[in-house]
Amino acid sequence: EMQKELLKNSIKNDKISHAYLFYGPDGIGKKQIALEFAKNILGVDNLETCVDYKYIEKLEDKKEILVQQVRENITQNVVERPIASKKKVYIINDANLLNDVGQNALLKTLEEPPSYIVIILIASNTSSFLSTILSRVSKLKFNSLKQSEIINYVQENGIKFSQNIINFSQGSIGKLHYILDNNLQNDFEKIDELLENIKLKKISKVMDIAKDVGFNNIIYLEYLEFVLYDNKMYNACLEIKTAIARLKMNGNYDIVIDNMLLRCIESV
Repeated sequence: EMQKELLKNSIKNDKISHAYLFYGPDGIGKKQIALEFAKNILGVDNLETCVDYKYIEKLEDKKEILVQQVRENITQNVVERPIASKKKVYIINDANLLNDVGQNALLKTLEEPPSYIVIILIASNTSSFLSTILSRVSKLKFNSLKQSEIINYVQENGIKFSQNIINFSQGSIGKLHYILDNNLQNDFEKIDELLENIKLKKISKVMDIAKDVGFNNIIYLEYLEFVLYDNKMYNACLEIKTAIARLKMNGNYDIVIDNMLLRCIESV
């Protein structure tokens, strides 16, 4: 709410910065606020049809935002004055995926910005940015939502989540929607059952539940690690970290998961 109020006042008082960096944990609404801010600046309801708006993000088959994207969408475009609005707005989502070459291409615009442009960078943190970039943007930090805000959001939208899942979201509505959109709730509840059987050292039951869940999604392992930690089963948490590392190194799935679960039971 504080960030939204600051942005509203900047429009009201005609003190809009030429460049912003919205940063904070993923899934807490930075992009949504950036889009609403852009609509208010441009005076439109639909950004997709606005000729004075550009949205840039990583291409699906790439690991970084390409320097060509910056040049084509921003540096070569800013010389043209706005057509339908008083301003032109550029949003770069996951801007921490800009490499040094891409940031230096953007820097040319930030150093001598036309009066009519607003660039909004969205990122999870500031550590990947060049100091020259950071010195030329207005930084706006977003914190994780309070648990009470998450609970209110869930209740207002008629979403049913266990308290463990709400805690696991760690203030990220985006994480909750990922679980919801991919129908993972049932598997998360099975992992809760798995935890109880680990505590009881019921090996066969643990193995049966694990086969049912599958652990084919890394978020399952992250959730198991979270509930183990929440139950102060710290040695078992280390086994999850080891398993994740081995899977990332293409370790045999069945062997890695079975060993992980057996070691978790032994550690109780």
